[in-house]
Amino acid sequence: MKLRISPALTLWFRQNWWLLPLILLVAALSWGLGNWQLLRQLSQYQQQSQLNSQQLQQSEQAKTDALRQRDFIATELAVEKNTNQLLQQDIKEQQQKLFDLKKELAVYQKIVAPVPESGTLVIDSFRLQPGSAVGRFQFSVLLIEQNKQKKQTRAQLEIKLKGKRKKKSVEVDLLKLAGFSNKAKRLVIKNFRTVEGEFVLPASFVPEKLLIRLSSNSGQGGSSIILTKELAWDGQSEILD
Repeated sequence: MKLRISPALTLWFRQNWWLLPLILLVAALSWGLGNWQLLRQLSQYQQQSQLNSQQLQQSEQAKTDALRQRDFIATELAVEKNTNQLLQQDIKEQQQKLFDLKKELAVYQKIVAPVPESGTLVIDSFRLQPGSAVGRFQFSVLLIEQNKQKKQTRAQLEIKLKGKRKKKSVEVDLLKLAGFSNKAKRLVIKNFRTVEGEFVLPASFVPEKLLIRLSSNSGQGGSSIILTKELAWDGQSEILD
C-alpha cells in the first residue's frame, strides 16, 4: 500500500517551500529551549539535594554531639552521685563504729566502776533498726550486771508492743514475734548480755510504745526485783533511747 499525499498539500508545499526551514528552525529552538529548561530544573534539583544532604549531615552531627554531651553529663552525674553515696555510706559506717565504740566503753565502765545508786542489774539500752527486708525490724537490748561479785544473774525478759488495731488498744509480745520461746526468755547474765532478733509487725497493727520488763534475783540478798523501761515507738528512728 502506497502512501498518497493530497494534491492540495503538495501544491501548498510547492508554493510555501521557503517556510520549511523556518518551521524546522522554530522546532529546533523549541526543542532546545525545552531541554535547557529541563537541564536547569535538574541542576536546581541537584543543588537543592546537595543542600538538603549538607543540612542533614549537619543535623546528624549536631544530634551526635548533643548525645555525646548528654552521655558525658550523665556519666559525670552518675560518678558524682556514686561518690556522694559512698561518702554518705562511709560517714554512716564511721558514725556507727563510733557509736558502737562508745556503747562498748560505756558497758565496761558500768561493769568496772558501777554507780551504786543505779542498782546491780540495769536495762542499758534498746536499739531498733530496719531488718533484712521491707516491713521487718531488728532489735537489740543490752542488759548489764554491775555487781562484780556475782558470778551470774538469772533474769526473765519480756518486751511488749503497745498499739492499736482497728482503733482498739492491743498489746503484742515482741519476743514471740521474733521466735523466742518461754525458755529462751529466761536468761543467765554474766557481766552483760545482749538479746537480739528480728520480727514483723502483725497485720493492721500500729505500734505506739515499747515496754521492756526484766525480773531478776539481783536484789539485795538475792531478792527478786522488777525493772521496766517504756520507750516511744518511732518508725523512722534506728535507735530508741
